[in-house]
Amino acid sequence: MAPVDRDVSGIFLASSRCNGQDLKHIRRFSIERKDRRPLVLAAFEINGRPQCVICNKVLPNSSMFPAKLRRHFETHPDFTNKTADYFKRKSDELHATQKTFISHVKTHSEKSLKASYLVSYELALAGKPHTLAETLIKPLLVKVVKCIADEKTATMISSIPLSNNTVRSRIQDLSHEVKDTIISRIGQTKFSLQLDESTDVAGLAVMMTFVRYEFSGIFHEDILFCKPLPSSTSGSEIFSMLDAFFIENSIWNNCIDVCTDGAKAMVDNVAGVVARIKKVSPNCTSSHCVLHRHSLATKKMPVLLKHAVKTINHVKTRPLQCRLLKILCEDMGALFKSLLLHTEVRWLSRGKALSRLLELRTEVFSILKDNNSLLADYLNDQEWLCKLCYLADIFSKMNEFSTSIQGKQKTIFDANDKIFALKKKIAFYIESVDNKDLTCFSLTSNFLQENELKINESFLEIIKEHLNNLLQNMNSYFPKDVQESIRKNYEWILNPFSVTSKPAALNAAEYEVLIDMVSDSYYQTSFKSKPISEFWAQLGKDHSILSSKAKLLLLPFGTTYLCETAFSRYTATKTKYRSRLDAEDDMRLQLTSVVLDIDKLSSKKQAHCSH
Repeated sequence: MAPVDRDVSGIFLASSRCNGQDLKHIRRFSIERKDRRPLVLAAFEINGRPQCVICNKVLPNSSMFPAKLRRHFETHPDFTNKTADYFKRKSDELHATQKTFISHVKTHSEKSLKASYLVSYELALAGKPHTLAETLIKPLLVKVVKCIADEKTATMISSIPLSNNTVRSRIQDLSHEVKDTIISRIGQTKFSLQLDESTDVAGLAVMMTFVRYEFSGIFHEDILFCKPLPSSTSGSEIFSMLDAFFIENSIWNNCIDVCTDGAKAMVDNVAGVVARIKKVSPNCTSSHCVLHRHSLATKKMPVLLKHAVKTINHVKTRPLQCRLLKILCEDMGALFKSLLLHTEVRWLSRGKALSRLLELRTEVFSILKDNNSLLADYLNDQEWLCKLCYLADIFSKMNEFSTSIQGKQKTIFDANDKIFALKKKIAFYIESVDNKDLTCFSLTSNFLQENELKINESFLEIIKEHLNNLLQNMNSYFPKDVQESIRKNYEWILNPFSVTSKPAALNAAEYEVLIDMVSDSYYQTSFKSKPISEFWAQLGKDHSILSSKAKLLLLPFGTTYLCETAFSRYTATKTKYRSRLDAEDDMRLQLTSVVLDIDKLSSKKQAHCSH
């Protein structure tokens, strides 16, 4: 079939294969009609199948045979006399229309994918069920858009993929992106760990691991993983999970410290997690959470606390009594309307529960008296109430200490300073009691003044004994020599510009670098305006030897606060109604500091051949 240049009576779009010949570009060829006039055809690939430019019908590949093309063209008798330019124009119009449609579909698909990621991400951050996207969010969006926009936009929104499985898949993609980012960061720098385990609503023992590392001159704290332990919570099981993750990502050599809660499975000298970690990472140190040590130091309570807890439980465990107490509090204009439970797990509950009982003592006394409870006698005993005031005072002060060392970016130096201050305060309280001065205990002092009571010697002895025991326990869990050593040897980190002689922790070369740094007025200004961790992380190359040493001491965690708060988020996310949920990916998105680029992630997903 030789090309021809004279008038034609038809033009078709054909597939890339015609009569066994590959047609990669538009070509012209002819077949003869019955009247011996040639018919010029244009071959063009449209999804691998031929398409008629007259009726836009997509034909099977077998229609590319000349006889079949002729037969189809004869079904359009009104176009037999059209010129070749007409069919060329029809071909160009059809081609342009299809390109516009494909571009529109592609753009809408990309936007739908991004929207799917955005909704999934927000669901994970809020810790809500994945089914809400399809059962609540999408129907609500469609109704809102129909109300304020148009039907076309609502139809586009209804096409966003938000099924339960799709949302789960999107959350996994986002979580893996965060995980890969963190692994790539800590693979290039030193980092410290904090570990803790707890049991969830489904009875699974869940291991939570956080990491602190330096990236771009700033210290970051991120969740590394949150996985259920396969069987027991022994040191070998915990370490096996940790070891498998670290070997897979080749990051053991960069671990410099691990902070735990002091449980036997963690700190046992032979089979504990810390001992096993030090075998595979010899340069790794360990520390015991300051919050847990403080809790242990204050754990031994007087008998009075048991009586107070019984009084609170007598009301809180009886719904009727709780309702009556609320009504009574409202009638009497009380500031609060309910009591607070005391629990050993929640350390702050000691001071808060006692303070609330003291605040509502009159209302609680009325409830107990109506029930003929013997516990009412305690609330009518002024000596017992004085002791209750003291316990509320001292535990409120313990709560202030506990909350002061909680939070992100807290270092061992922050915790050490707070402990040092608390011990000095307790010594001051003992001295004040010796002088019969109780003004440092505001609730106790006010109660004595309001009821015109005199300070009883036996009462003072009870307070003094308790404070002495508390100070002794604090010195046992926080040795004085260790604290003084930290304050003396590492003052060059906390306040380098006050150092006047070579610290014992620095050698001669490092001290020379320190002298150069403290003599530079730029660093003096920078030290005042930046957090201490950022200051040392952002030192120039000339002081890298000093910066590296300081970062090794600033990286370790002082507490397991991040794990404790993470378990609270975990409990709110994995409820009894979602007991089968594998919450690792949701928790990683909730607890990470990594900023996700959803545009980049959705574009990579769109480019994947299977999507």
